[in-house]
Amino acid sequence: MHISWDDLQTIEALVRTGSVEAAGRELSLRHSSVSRRIAALEARFESALFVRGARLVPTPLAVQIAARAGPMRTQAAEVEGLLTTEQRERQRRLVITASDVLAPLLFLALSSVAPNQSVEVLVSDQEMELVPGRVDLALRPKHDPRGALRGRRLGRLRIGVYGVSSGMTNWILPSPALRARTSMRWWRHVPEDAPGAVWCDSLLGIRDACRAGLGRAAFPSFLAHGDPRLRLEKELEGGPPLWLLAPAAREVRKELKETQDALFRALRAAEGAFVG
Repeated sequence: MHISWDDLQTIEALVRTGSVEAAGRELSLRHSSVSRRIAALEARFESALFVRGARLVPTPLAVQIAARAGPMRTQAAEVEGLLTTEQRERQRRLVITASDVLAPLLFLALSSVAPNQSVEVLVSDQEMELVPGRVDLALRPKHDPRGALRGRRLGRLRIGVYGVSSGMTNWILPSPALRARTSMRWWRHVPEDAPGAVWCDSLLGIRDACRAGLGRAAFPSFLAHGDPRLRLEKELEGGPPLWLLAPAAREVRKELKETQDALFRALRAAEGAFVG
C-alpha cells in the first residue's frame, strides 16, 4: 500500500507533539486538515492510529510508523536546505551559452551591461538544452525557434568579405563541413575552387588567417570589429537571424528578466553586427 510523505510526516508530527494544534502549526496546516488526514488514513488502513479522548493517544501502529518516519523527517529537512541553498546560488548566477564564434559578440555586449548577478558563460558549439535554473539564456542562429524555447530576434547577422589589402586573389575557404551548415548560407557567394586557397574548419580560424594576410575571407562583420588590419571589401547576403533564447518557463525571475532585457539591447546595439 502506497503512503505519501505528507501522510507519514502528519503521523510523525502528531505522535511527537501529542497535539493536533501543534502538529498543524508545524506542518502549516489547519488542525481540521490534520484531523481529516488522519481519519482518511485510518479508513484506508482499516486500523486506528489514535485513540480519541481527553488527549490523543497513539496506537502501537502509529508509534511504529512515527519511529521510522523520524529519521526521514531529518533527512527531508536536509534535502530542503540543500535545495534552498542551490536556489539561492542559482538566483545569484546567470548561465548563458554561445558558440565560440558568437562568444566575442556576447562578451562585447556583457561589457556594457551591469548584471545584478554573476554570469557564467558556457562556450560550446553543441546546442545545450535550456533548462530554467541550469542554462538560462542562449545566443544562437535560428530560422524558427520552436518547442520549449521562447526567443527574441536580434536581427540578421551582417556578413562581409575582408582582407588586409586590396586586390588580394587568394581565399581562405571553409571546410566542406563548415560550408554545409544551414546557418552559414553566405558560402554560396564564396568560390569553392579558388587558386592558392587555404582551407579552415573554424570561422575564428578563417578570420585569423585573413588577419595574417593569407587571403581574403568571408565571416560575420562583428569578428572584424575594432581591428584596423581587416578591410571590408563588400557585404554578402545570407547572414542568419540571431536569437536570444530562453526556456519557455511560466514564471521568470525579475533579476533574470532585467538582465535579459539589458543584454538584448546591448547585443542589438553592437556596431555593425546586424543588417538593418
